[in-house]
Amino acid sequence: MPKIISHSKPTVSAEDILAVKEQVASGMHATGPKTKKFENKMCKFIGVKYAKATNSGTAALHLALLSLGVGKGDEVILPSYVCESVLSAVNYTGAKPVLANIDSDFENNGFNISAKTIKPLITKKTKAIIVIHLFGVPANIHEIKKISKKIPIIEDCAQSLGASYKGKMLGSFGNLSIFSFYATKVISTGHGGMVLTNSKPLKKNLDNLTQYDNKEKYNIAYNYDLTDIQSALGLSQLLRLEYFLKRRQEIAKEYDKAFSRIGLGLPKKINGEIKFRYVIRTKNSTQLKALKEKLQKKGIIVSQPVFKPLHRCLGLNPKTFKNTEHAQNTNLSIPIYPSLTNEEVDYIKKSLISSVSYL
Repeated sequence: MPKIISHSKPTVSAEDILAVKEQVASGMHATGPKTKKFENKMCKFIGVKYAKATNSGTAALHLALLSLGVGKGDEVILPSYVCESVLSAVNYTGAKPVLANIDSDFENNGFNISAKTIKPLITKKTKAIIVIHLFGVPANIHEIKKISKKIPIIEDCAQSLGASYKGKMLGSFGNLSIFSFYATKVISTGHGGMVLTNSKPLKKNLDNLTQYDNKEKYNIAYNYDLTDIQSALGLSQLLRLEYFLKRRQEIAKEYDKAFSRIGLGLPKKINGEIKFRYVIRTKNSTQLKALKEKLQKKGIIVSQPVFKPLHRCLGLNPKTFKNTEHAQNTNLSIPIYPSLTNEEVDYIKKSLISSVSYL
């Protein structure tokens, strides 16, 4: 198969294109009724009361932190095994990022932080805990809430739209939750995100932080609004979320069956998950590098699912983050998105099996 198979890309329909075209033609290009409708649809889907649409997931997380009053002198707990945008959002506030190792039980907890890895990091200065449901796998949010006590929790659901925990949608457990609609996420608005909460005071804070005109008392506000053009696309994509998730599951089953006997660690099915990423575990960093190179020579773009753990970015001792280091040195993510054709899925399966046989 001569063409390149991307690691991630959005799935776009004729209906998506029409929705954007009609919104552009309407003349309403800023933030208006369409964005409000998108917020309401997300609230209903997740099961919360209030939402604020933003122009990125990073902006959503920044606003969530600010709405809690996070600032200089505070500490925020977050995973080391995550993309740098989460760290940036914490740094925007001036608070100190405190990095948690991921749990060692990859089979049952995915690559998430847990109550066990968070608890030793809690101090009197801890102002918030960011719990990321990484790769579409729910973290054990109930156990985390038990040890967090009165410390606010922000659920980062950037990779887990449609996932659940014990029958309840992710994004409905924390004091706030954030979502991303970047082009590579579960649904796409190009760039975009959203903050959700059940707290009326927090929603008031979110509105105040993004209203930068037409108010009596000045405060620093952020031009973080999502546009109606993007929201039109988001609404159209949201209508097909069920199909998107189903197709991801279908591809995952094909991979599970094909790769069951080739000596690689495969993702175990975890209740409530969605298949945002299909992460295989190699034996070591040497095998990971060799497999990555072989697949990319065949035109299949694969990737380490986290480019660089945050403890490496901050120059912290890797021995403190052994589980994270192990995941970083062995995890490889292969394409799994709805627009993959059956022929492409078959080609990926055959290519990976043949590549492993030569290692």
